[in-house]
Amino acid sequence: MNRDDVMNIFSNIIKTYNENNIGLKGMNLGFFSLYLNKLLKETDNGIIVVTPTIYEANKLYQNFSDTKDVFLYETDDVLTSLATSKSPELKVEKLNILKESLNNNKKIIITDINGYLKKLPSINDFKNNIIKLKIGTDINLKNIVDNLYEIGYEKETLVTKPGEFGVRGFILDIFPLNEENPIRIEFFGDTIESIRYFEVESQKSLENIDEIEIYSISKTSEKYSSLYEYLNNPLVIFKDYSQIKISYERIMNDIFELNIENPLYDINDIGEKKINYYFDLDDDTSLAKKVVNFNIKNVEKFNSNIEIINKYLEESLKFNKTVIICLSTINVNNFIEILNIPYLLTDIVNIKENNINIVKYDLKEGFILDNYIFISEYELYNKKKETKRRKFNFNFATRIKDLNKLEIGDYVVHDSHGIGVYNGIKTLSKNNMLQDYIEVLYADNDKLYIPASKIELISKYTGKEGYAPKINSLNSVAWEKTKQRVKEKIRYEASRLLKVQAERSLKKGFSFSKDSEMQTLFENEFIYELTQDQIKAINEIKKDMESDLPMDRILCGDVGYGKTEVAFRAAFKAIYDSKQVLYLCPTTLLSKQQYESALERFKNYPVKIGLLNRFTSKKEEIKILKELEEGNIDFVIGTHRLLSDDIKPKDLGLLIIDEEQRFGVAHKEKLKEFKSNIDILTLTATPIPRTMQMAMVGLRNLSLIETPPKNRHAVLTYVLEENNKIIKDIIYKEMSREGQVFILYNKVETIERKVKELQLLVPDARIIYAHGKLPKNELEDIMNKFINKEYDCLVCTTIIETGIDIPNANSLIIYDASNFGLSQLYQIRGRVGRSERTAYAYLMYNKNKTLTETAIKRLKVIKEFTELGSGFNIAARDLSIRGAGDILGAEQAGFIDAVGIELYMKMLNNEIKILKGEKIEEEKIKQTPLIEVNNHIDNNYVSEEELKLTIHKMINNITNIDSYNDVKKELEDRFGRLDNNMIIYMNEELFESYLRNLEGKILINNDLFIEIVFSKEISEKIDYEDLIVTSLNISKDIIFSYKDNKLHIKLKKYNKDKSYIITLNNLLEKMC
Repeated sequence: MNRDDVMNIFSNIIKTYNENNIGLKGMNLGFFSLYLNKLLKETDNGIIVVTPTIYEANKLYQNFSDTKDVFLYETDDVLTSLATSKSPELKVEKLNILKESLNNNKKIIITDINGYLKKLPSINDFKNNIIKLKIGTDINLKNIVDNLYEIGYEKETLVTKPGEFGVRGFILDIFPLNEENPIRIEFFGDTIESIRYFEVESQKSLENIDEIEIYSISKTSEKYSSLYEYLNNPLVIFKDYSQIKISYERIMNDIFELNIENPLYDINDIGEKKINYYFDLDDDTSLAKKVVNFNIKNVEKFNSNIEIINKYLEESLKFNKTVIICLSTINVNNFIEILNIPYLLTDIVNIKENNINIVKYDLKEGFILDNYIFISEYELYNKKKETKRRKFNFNFATRIKDLNKLEIGDYVVHDSHGIGVYNGIKTLSKNNMLQDYIEVLYADNDKLYIPASKIELISKYTGKEGYAPKINSLNSVAWEKTKQRVKEKIRYEASRLLKVQAERSLKKGFSFSKDSEMQTLFENEFIYELTQDQIKAINEIKKDMESDLPMDRILCGDVGYGKTEVAFRAAFKAIYDSKQVLYLCPTTLLSKQQYESALERFKNYPVKIGLLNRFTSKKEEIKILKELEEGNIDFVIGTHRLLSDDIKPKDLGLLIIDEEQRFGVAHKEKLKEFKSNIDILTLTATPIPRTMQMAMVGLRNLSLIETPPKNRHAVLTYVLEENNKIIKDIIYKEMSREGQVFILYNKVETIERKVKELQLLVPDARIIYAHGKLPKNELEDIMNKFINKEYDCLVCTTIIETGIDIPNANSLIIYDASNFGLSQLYQIRGRVGRSERTAYAYLMYNKNKTLTETAIKRLKVIKEFTELGSGFNIAARDLSIRGAGDILGAEQAGFIDAVGIELYMKMLNNEIKILKGEKIEEEKIKQTPLIEVNNHIDNNYVSEEELKLTIHKMINNITNIDSYNDVKKELEDRFGRLDNNMIIYMNEELFESYLRNLEGKILINNDLFIEIVFSKEISEKIDYEDLIVTSLNISKDIIFSYKDNKLHIKLKKYNKDKSYIITLNNLLEKMC
């Protein structure tokens, strides 16, 4: 339904006022959004709506059904002007809004007083600094690079986030702030040969385009323009002007106290602008020359009560009211079934007067205007308005570049020689050929040079964060002893895992039926769009449940990524098949939260749900136990109380366990009894390393949710020096929008003193503290009070409850942020940003404290971390280690540290295969290439060592002609044309792979010819007639012979170049 259609219904009932100095009152936000849409249609200019706070602005924005021409405009507030690092979301959003406004100023922009008055880059500068690039244009690459520096872009090795560019030979990568994906420009001399988008994650090209415009990031002169000027004389509507003035005075006071340059225009500098006012009840209306009162009334809330809904509609018809009920598509059929009165199923354009009209339209909030009653799902079902995503028109990098990158000084593991220190790429000359080597330092000043083409011999060492492994000596037997000790432990672990699997496969479970219509109906009621990962996980779980083998599946996903919805769908499937479901939670708080979520999610279905935890009354507990035993309750959620001996379900079909690793040994023994023949779904927020996923195939089934939900907001992150004034303002700012604040202070011994300091700083705030040394029940009571909004601030150590959802807490202050690891900060930051409100994280460091080298390094990484947005799916290394401990048992952690997780998982994988009776080929990777070739990557092609390593790894992964072509295509796409040396280097890797697969070896290789011999087994399988015909099409210099039942192939050489390798590969490809 487009806006023109929508306006037809409202054109008769909404009168708009496009003149100066009009006061509007008697409206709710649902009506006001429709008023603004109609006003935009009727005016030639745009509209700016100014609110006291960004929270108010966001509330209004959420009421728009169609946001095509509606923008929420938020800018960094003055508090964060002192930040040394800021996340880029707001800058990107600002740029997009300014660009959109210049292209077409017929827009509605909703902002707060800070955004409205902000001094912006002058319009002329903004227009003049656009870099326009088009295919076929002649332009010097160096000039473009200079221009990019001038307009605020930064040069990086790998372009992964907005505002970066990178140069490699004749290829220029840029991530413009105004684009969803970065772009790649390829030159031929000074001519632009191609322009294409590429994907951040894979760095591969996506689609070709003809031209691109790159907009300036930073101010390039001292001239300014206002938002008003960008929209070219819009109508300005001040919502709650008296509160706006209070907000403005507070900002001015902050600017004075922080002693910073004023970034705002004066509020009185309004001139001849066209102003309207939206007055609330207590506003002073004398500002307006004329006040229009719409007398909008709110519709009462029905809370899904069918009887009250029918009665209300009957009364409305009796008084000749015209009722328009606005529903989403999936709820129309459900709703008309409950109606006891005549109705008309129509659309928003064809409304019949004095009738009940049911239409498919996304109205966010109902209202009554004169004889018309508009009812939305908000009034009918108390259904929360779906959060709209902000128009961040880009994807942020999905992983931090530094995590897996090898840097000089990093620990590496060599399968044969043990743990050493990576010391960079060294280029050496051998037989008149330049070759790249990886230098690894060992104990006693020993050095090991590994050909870059054999990069697979080493892996980056990963142990727990902060753990420094022992560096081995090259000529010592200590490494072999370590590996042997770990191998013995692994053998025991692998046999234990296989035993569990074997026992499970012998037992028969319940086979649930295929999805019913009711299941589909239940799933369609979910108001958010599922991610692909959620869909995949749901399908995997259903497949398990429909099988007659008992399900034992782990569902792994970060907090807030939608595991609960997946679990509820599995629960519904079980309940619909007349089975009972138990949902086991590690804490009382989480059980209460999941119980409330279940009541809300299942409310439209005859599902009886109970809660068992320490807050459940004795009377209620006895009742639930009885109903459970008699089969009169379907779904019980609880803590370890569910593992007591008096829990005797009549027909249990599914057990859902939240964070199994957080239960004690005794509880786990009890769980083993449950696991005999019922379906088990275990939920965990701990990431599991990919290597482990491979090892676990067939042992425990894993479903992974690695992508955040689409509506999840970015958390605006700032790194700044500790400052009491700023801390005070952060707390007051959050309290002013009725929110709560997490304050992370990780010192138990002085936490009470810190609370007293904060209480003096912010006397109005209700502050409570919590730390891990408090008794469990007391800790839960404190968290419960915070969740129930009895306190404004929670000062706590890193025990911020992992599974608990506190959507009202949307500001996070971290003291001494430099003391935390990256993954810790990521998890802590995940506590905020779970509602429709913008969330803020302030990472503070003490300016007076001398930072250690490690802390300085961490701050550097944290600054990188602030530049990542909501799409951030970190492959945090130490979290992976914890994941390994959770699945394999904590006692494994020491063994993992001894050899690093990559080698540990490789050894475990091999051991499982051996115990299953599979043949394991001992990997004998040759330490040097079979044929010496020039494998040096020239600085003119790629100068950065990180990228050279990437290229060597890519070439090292060539295993057949398909992977050869893929690598060739990707290298040419990302780095430009390949020279002959690179082609030969790639062919040598392909040759080695062919020879391995064909069990061949080089017999002779001199200046005149090369001779290869193949094993008897391979020689017997070859079709010689076909091989000879193929060889004639390749080269007349190939000679075959057959000795001792083995095939020999000889190829003459004519010069010293290595192109004969390509000839051999053409032949060997046909033999494979």
